[in-house]
Amino acid sequence: MQIFKSPFFRKIFLLLAFVTFIGFGMLTLWVSSSVKSSFRATQLKALEDVKNQYRTSLLGWLSEKQKNIQGLAKMLAYTLEIDPSLLRAFREVYPEYADILVLDKEGRLNINSGSVPLKRGMDLSDRDYFKVAIGGKAFISGFFRGRSRGLATLSISAPVIKSDKPEQVVAGFITLQKFLEIFSAEAKRSDTPLPILSIHFINTKGQVISDPAYIERYPKDPNIEEDPVFLSNSPAVMRLMNRIEGSLVYSYQGRGFYGAFSWIEPLQIGLILEADQEVLERSLDFQLRSLIIVSTFVFLILVGILVFVLWYLSKPLAQLNHAMKQLIQEGPKGTMIFKKTGSQVDRLVDTFNQLQQAVDQRETQLKDRAARDPLTGLYNHGTLEDLLQKEYARRKRSGKPLCFLMADIDHFKDINDNYGHAAGDHVLREVSRILETCVREGDIVARYGGEEFAILVDSDKPEVSLALAERIRSRIESHPFIVEGKRIPITVSVGWACVAPNKVSCCTDIVKEADDFLYRAKEAGRNKVFGQANIT
Repeated sequence: MQIFKSPFFRKIFLLLAFVTFIGFGMLTLWVSSSVKSSFRATQLKALEDVKNQYRTSLLGWLSEKQKNIQGLAKMLAYTLEIDPSLLRAFREVYPEYADILVLDKEGRLNINSGSVPLKRGMDLSDRDYFKVAIGGKAFISGFFRGRSRGLATLSISAPVIKSDKPEQVVAGFITLQKFLEIFSAEAKRSDTPLPILSIHFINTKGQVISDPAYIERYPKDPNIEEDPVFLSNSPAVMRLMNRIEGSLVYSYQGRGFYGAFSWIEPLQIGLILEADQEVLERSLDFQLRSLIIVSTFVFLILVGILVFVLWYLSKPLAQLNHAMKQLIQEGPKGTMIFKKTGSQVDRLVDTFNQLQQAVDQRETQLKDRAARDPLTGLYNHGTLEDLLQKEYARRKRSGKPLCFLMADIDHFKDINDNYGHAAGDHVLREVSRILETCVREGDIVARYGGEEFAILVDSDKPEVSLALAERIRSRIESHPFIVEGKRIPITVSVGWACVAPNKVSCCTDIVKEADDFLYRAKEAGRNKVFGQANIT
């Protein structure tokens, strides 16, 4: 072509083509990286949710089994002579138990359900399930080698209390095989779009104890826990060995996985959920390949447009050059008419719009999660401040009062000290649910911090706030809070304030006023409601 004979246009073409190539390459790389990063974050979050559901199900199942044994222990406390048929009937109702033992206070076998022939009087006092239960506490063990059949077994034990003293111990045993049968079935019922390829349980040594070969060899090999064949050094297992929980994308033995993992403390085992990376990213890879093809196609079009523009620009210059030669050789020939040039702009690819929509949706979901307190699910302190400031500005324009409540759980430190922080968390979640049932549509409930809660009332009437505060106090006082099988009394103190916007300089003054009334309720003996309207 004529344009490539000109060094100037040749240089312009090469420079613009190079810049276009680099720009499209970097853009394609950035888009691919952003899409893949967003996709992986979403899939890992989904896998985390499945893992949490699975873990909650497992812990709930353990709690249920513990209640089974505790209930049996209470029944035996009122039985003068224990009949083996009673234990067999219990196993018929709960077939997951391989055996039920009753030990005397010296740790000797008194009676068992008969699934395995055991010698009466067998000394089992060295077992942890006996030591803890005879001390008056229920116990759940990790998996250990059963003395009768050599199977991997977990135990759940509870004391038989007579005359306020532990006189016997009842213990139930569940084999690893039965445990895996239950939770393999549970995994298939998980409500998730993810194709879960494998669920693994590992022990404290990093062995995959859910491997069928492990379960088969366990009774035959007393040293199986030292066998490196069942060891796994995948990134998920390595993290669990250091008690690190979470999720990540990793490669192991030539395959890629999305993995979520958690440590089950009562059983001293690790839980790993893995999804095949190739399966999950199949549609993503197709989209990215499509993006590269589209980018290549657009790049070629732009190169063609560039050639056309340069050729179009070169035409009048060529005509001018020809006219200059004619002028030199033949003299003026009259006015030269040059054809005008124009420009053309390519449109954006529709894929970017689709990508933006997807990113906007992800950001909206992330913002909503960031606005919530992770323990209670209520709005957090920062979100409440933003909503309060906006509502204050709105009420200031309308001149209507703004009503605000502060509630604090009485003696909450005693709950943590006496029952542990897990019990405290349970109480916080229960109180949160009660608050949500007490408020009306439009009211905003938030966890203010620690054991304090706040409510932005969607009303400008003091009597509504007073009624709400008293309703909260009354319902929490009457609600049965069960911790470690015992009902504990929980009360709250509530302070409220309804203030006209022109009475304060900023919204935080309203919060302080409600907090002052909360302090007065505490000083008055707790389980009280104090408040005041300042609207005239």
